[in-house]
Amino acid sequence: MIGGGHANVHVLKKLCTSRLKGLHTILISEHFEATYSGMTPGYIHRDFSKEEISIDLQRLCFNAGATFIRDKVVRIENNNQKLELQNLPSIHYDLLSINTGSISNTKGIKIENSSRCFYVKPISLLVKNLSEIDQIIKNKESKIAIIGGGIASYELAFSLLRRYKRGIEITIIGKNILNEKNLNKKTKKYLKKISNYLGIKEILGEVVSISETYLTLKNGVIFECDLSLLCSGAEIETWLSKSNLKKDKKGFIAVNDYLLSTNDKNVFVTGDACSIENNFRPKSGVMAVRQGEVLKENIFFKLTGKSLVKFRPQKNWLYLIGTYENYALLNYFFLSFHAPWCWKLKEWIDKGFINKFKFSSGKDMPKKNFELERSKDIKMYCQGCGSKVSKNTLVNYLNAENSNPELSDASIIGTNTSSLLQSIDHIKLFTSLNPFDFGIISYLHSQNDILSSGGSVQTISVSQALPFSEGKIENFYMEYFMKGIKSESIKDDSVIVSGHSYQSKEPGITITMNGVFEKQISKNQGLENDLIYLSKPLGTGYLLAAYFDNSKLLSSIDFQNLIEWLKKGNSKASEISKNFKSNITTDISGFGLASHLSDICKSSKLSAEIKLNKDILINKNTEILINFKSTGFENNYSSSVNDISISDKNKFKNILYDPQTNGPLLLSIHKKDQVEFEKKFQLELGFNPILLGEFKKSKRKLINVIG
Repeated sequence: MIGGGHANVHVLKKLCTSRLKGLHTILISEHFEATYSGMTPGYIHRDFSKEEISIDLQRLCFNAGATFIRDKVVRIENNNQKLELQNLPSIHYDLLSINTGSISNTKGIKIENSSRCFYVKPISLLVKNLSEIDQIIKNKESKIAIIGGGIASYELAFSLLRRYKRGIEITIIGKNILNEKNLNKKTKKYLKKISNYLGIKEILGEVVSISETYLTLKNGVIFECDLSLLCSGAEIETWLSKSNLKKDKKGFIAVNDYLLSTNDKNVFVTGDACSIENNFRPKSGVMAVRQGEVLKENIFFKLTGKSLVKFRPQKNWLYLIGTYENYALLNYFFLSFHAPWCWKLKEWIDKGFINKFKFSSGKDMPKKNFELERSKDIKMYCQGCGSKVSKNTLVNYLNAENSNPELSDASIIGTNTSSLLQSIDHIKLFTSLNPFDFGIISYLHSQNDILSSGGSVQTISVSQALPFSEGKIENFYMEYFMKGIKSESIKDDSVIVSGHSYQSKEPGITITMNGVFEKQISKNQGLENDLIYLSKPLGTGYLLAAYFDNSKLLSSIDFQNLIEWLKKGNSKASEISKNFKSNITTDISGFGLASHLSDICKSSKLSAEIKLNKDILINKNTEILINFKSTGFENNYSSSVNDISISDKNKFKNILYDPQTNGPLLLSIHKKDQVEFEKKFQLELGFNPILLGEFKKSKRKLINVIG
């Protein structure tokens, strides 16, 4: 699935309650969130928050059992059923659903680089650019030009006037003004009357160029403005227009009544990107939503070998246009009303749609099970070596990487030292997470064991557990896992020397690392009065638990921040600590902070005096920490609680037992080096190390939390 548009999200929602045995679903989107166009005007004039108008695509994929990949498609080879991505490896598909929306039509308009021109399509781009528009308009009277004369231009104008509530002058410029066929005469009169009352001006004309401070019309008229908004219609993205999918006369992908491409029956296209053959309709979010209701059924019908249903586009549909506070204008066939109740109706419809894609915390949705048309009835999955991936998948990947073409069983490793570090670690794939990102995380998680012993990684061996699958799916997981791992191993100049791959109900990655060291660091070298630092904040365990429990306390932006910390390695922090002759380095992983720090205290015959505050957390909302626990929390708590002195009132106490994936390094630094260490750390990494406390003479409790 390409794009988190209004139609594709309907398919994902269906997958939340219906499962097809053997089906693997991937959603590719440039954004973690999908913006609902119907509520965007309300967001602009601050009636709704960003979260209220957004669909969390990562969370939707988690509940649907799908994989979410944040990237942009740059090319489609539908003859080979292959998608090329901007940053990640290509993906092959059996069935494709394109719902990418459209971009603003710039044909016939020369837009200078210095222009303050903002595109209204895709709507997510306008939402993203609102803060920049605010800065331009800030503290001064501004002239705004909206290019395009349709309903969207008027609704945008009304929203901007409500947003700024002061001296802005808005002019709508278009070749045609309110030319939509579905608008009745009374509605057009209402719109003219309202815009005139609000001081919105109209110019009938065609814009041919946009510069920094003015627009030029085809008739030679110069119109001065501080910024312009391009609301002049739609076109499809370049990669899609260059595809060999058949287009209509206006350049949109031609589809039949079943929403399938007219020249490729394995590709569904919906929303603004398509036009139904011999049945053109204006581009509209309403149309995409209605197509979604048919698309979700047709995808299932096609996969299960059933007859598809036709999409029958309506000739007219309900318009609800927000005008000014608590008022909306309703247009339906010959009916036209402007009243507060119209706004309440609009709110009710819009919130009803967006709430379909919100999830209740801790509630599992009942699921119906279906069978793929040609699925294999595998009564028992082989285990042991019988569960290995196919030889073709393995050989194809190794050949593409020019690696181990002989399929030798072992590799000879030459070293300049007789002393090697070796570590092994395993983590299971987080549901819905991009396998490429998971490859990165698994490498960094394993790397921490070598770093905490004072070493650097030289060679790695990888064992992959791929989901039970065949062909394209097996290739996808293998390539994405390995390319993610390789993207980090290159930074270490480490070599992947051997590996194993098998199929499992619990996909994951096991990495064995070999490293070398100049001076081995052990847990018995702690010194009294040395300062204790963390190389980055904690919280991966309970935050993942909260997110995948559909907690409203954790937003899509919070999850993005969590993933960024999960993908942040500790090698630079380790290097800096070595330069400051750190005696102690350990990684905080599955057993949590309390366990790892108490191990050091026991071995070094010391105690630790530490202080907990918000700086120690990835997410500063302590309500999440109090209310959510990872499955490993209780075991960590029971094994460490007797070693710790802490007030029951301390709201940060749970972080002591939270298991970490690719957690921070715990470092000891001599007190005399505090200022220089912190300065160097901030300069090299761009953020500050977290001062946790210091080592003290041995006390009754190994860890004493003050404050």
